[in-house]
Amino acid sequence: MTLRSAAPALPSAAPAAPAPAPPSPLHAAARVFSCHASYDLAVRRRGRHVLRLHFYPFSRALASARFHVGAGGFLLLHNFTASSPVVKDFLLPVDADVLVLTFVPEAGSAAFVNAIELFSAPDELVGDIATLVAAGGVNRTDGLSSQVFETLYRVNVAGRKVTPFNDTLWRTWVNDEGFLVNKESSSSKAWSFGGRIAYPKDSRLMTREVAPDNVYNSARSVRSDGNLTWDFPVPARNRYLVRMHFCDIVSKALYQLYFSIYVNGHLAVKDFDISSTTGYLAYPYYIDYVVDVEDEGMLKLAIGGSKMSRPGEASGFLNGLEIMRMNKTGGGMDGDFPAVLDMGYLVSKGFGEFARSLLCGLVFAGLFLVLVMLVLRLRTELKNNGTLWFSQSMDSGEGKLAKAYQLVPTKTDY
Repeated sequence: MTLRSAAPALPSAAPAAPAPAPPSPLHAAARVFSCHASYDLAVRRRGRHVLRLHFYPFSRALASARFHVGAGGFLLLHNFTASSPVVKDFLLPVDADVLVLTFVPEAGSAAFVNAIELFSAPDELVGDIATLVAAGGVNRTDGLSSQVFETLYRVNVAGRKVTPFNDTLWRTWVNDEGFLVNKESSSSKAWSFGGRIAYPKDSRLMTREVAPDNVYNSARSVRSDGNLTWDFPVPARNRYLVRMHFCDIVSKALYQLYFSIYVNGHLAVKDFDISSTTGYLAYPYYIDYVVDVEDEGMLKLAIGGSKMSRPGEASGFLNGLEIMRMNKTGGGMDGDFPAVLDMGYLVSKGFGEFARSLLCGLVFAGLFLVLVMLVLRLRTELKNNGTLWFSQSMDSGEGKLAKAYQLVPTKTDY
């Protein structure tokens, strides 16, 4: 991993007690940038990669920092501020041997990062084709293999939180109760399964990299006369990939469940028969839907019972949910700003950005020149006099004390 910057980027250690300790050693320090800076991350295998950026603002300066982040020619974060701890999780295609990860501070601000994770993911993790759901109906959409995805939610329905330790791709899955609208519905039921999940043999499309056993071991069901709805706050005016995970741990026999699926209020499929699709019980399966969220900023997902199911018994169910934001254009998640991501970013940012970076470089060069002149002068005096005297004053009474920081390198995993 190589760091390139127009000015020196020094690590800043997290403050000592009595400040609360960070949740992880990865968040004990941050790399802070005052100018445009880039990491060159070596890639062993081209294809899909998971990129996670950890932001833990342990000072007011970091909490107010505003900056852009790009990688591989895509703008991932635009005018981003980490006012509270957050991990940004991206899935992106990498078609080079080096992934360039770039941080660009806004004028008068800084950029920072606490930890970086980069590792390869199966190319089949997201297929090229999905179902587009809209008010006018459903249609096929393709081109997903070239998309960048930001994961906003991973939800284990009716199950416990799944930690990275129990996931082959080190993901975190949260419980669904915080998003469930009709929690007290008498038509719903939570299920837990202690048997073996029947992943298909020799399949590259349905593996534990898609979702771990702990997601498929739990489910929430609804009877034929009811429905279950989940609400997820999301940024408005974006397109989303919604992945719904199913594994029939509810039925006692095949061909007993029929239910409908709704995506943002639109009917995605009516009287869905999962038995005809999988042919087995406890067999994992998922469906990918693409949906546009406009001004409301809320994504609603629901399953509804069907009259084709037996009255009074489970009609439909859901095991897990994933919601991923898709890039708006070919250049990024928040618009088309590709020039920001490379060292030639000044073309699109204009003269102001160029001048700011130039100023950073000149300041660094000036400091280096002054240091060289001081060294030469001291060597001359030492040669002439044989002795050097240094005088330093510190006025602690007026509070003129220098602030010391422990320099700790940022821990990265790529």
